[in-house]
Amino acid sequence: MYTISRNYNRRNAALNLTSQQYIIALAQEGSFTGAARRLGVSQPGLCGWLDNLEEQLGTRLVLRSRKGITLTPAGQIYLNGSRRMLSVQQRTAAALANLGGGEVPCLRVAGTPGGGAQIFARIFGAFTGRFPAVQLQFVESYNQEALRLVQEGNVDFALCSLPDPDACPAEHIVKRSSELIVVLPDQYPLGYDASALTAGAELPGLPLRRLGDLPFMMPSEEMSYYPVLQQLFQHAGVHPKVIFQSSNTNILYQMVCNGYGAAIVPRRCFSPRDPVSPFSLRPRLYNYACLVFRSGAEKTAAWNYLLELLSI
Repeated sequence: MYTISRNYNRRNAALNLTSQQYIIALAQEGSFTGAARRLGVSQPGLCGWLDNLEEQLGTRLVLRSRKGITLTPAGQIYLNGSRRMLSVQQRTAAALANLGGGEVPCLRVAGTPGGGAQIFARIFGAFTGRFPAVQLQFVESYNQEALRLVQEGNVDFALCSLPDPDACPAEHIVKRSSELIVVLPDQYPLGYDASALTAGAELPGLPLRRLGDLPFMMPSEEMSYYPVLQQLFQHAGVHPKVIFQSSNTNILYQMVCNGYGAAIVPRRCFSPRDPVSPFSLRPRLYNYACLVFRSGAEKTAAWNYLLELLSI
């Protein structure tokens, strides 16, 4: 859980986890330039930190390319551990803060460390500007865990991607839909030149059975569309040759860009500038960005305003 609160700054300094903050920034920004800018450090300094860390651990954490950075399997393990450590840090800081007085009004938003965190960062200033006395927290979690947190009353809102919103067990608002597409390196026999494709162009179709002989980058089990893919592969009689798994669709896409194999990702990941070939599944597969909230929640003015901000 990442808590952003002006009252916690001094306590958080006493619970410093610099390396964990650095690797999370690298993963979210996808480049040394963006991560250095976000962290307020120099790019050479950030590169030097990573070199020293990899030397200490005896393994590569990051693959560098002209298009940015990609975490290795070891890097993904280090990233997941860093996120858990920061979550403990924030809970500890919150507990210490609560020793000083009564309970502070608080609203909690669950979401992924990628898209969910970006939405939270975008609305944070507007919310705290109108309700400065209400503490706003971000709880990092993936879809199934986020839904559980809402149902158990541990968070007020969850930013989720759902393959079937009608099956959602909680109240929700569907914000938008996104087609899930197959992407594979354009030099593969099935590949083609997609550099002239426009944003809304019709994509050629590709049945799942055609992926059976290709190396495949699979979403991790916590991803919303993982169980759907499992069912589709099983129905098609396909056993994908999974060589890599990640809960970050941008990492899956970058692995394809670097020629490692095929993946199924949201269409928004694709750019015609990249050396990949996109295909629509037959039948098409969609994911839905949803805002989920707890039934029977106390709908205060702050709650209603946060609902409005998150619904955009």
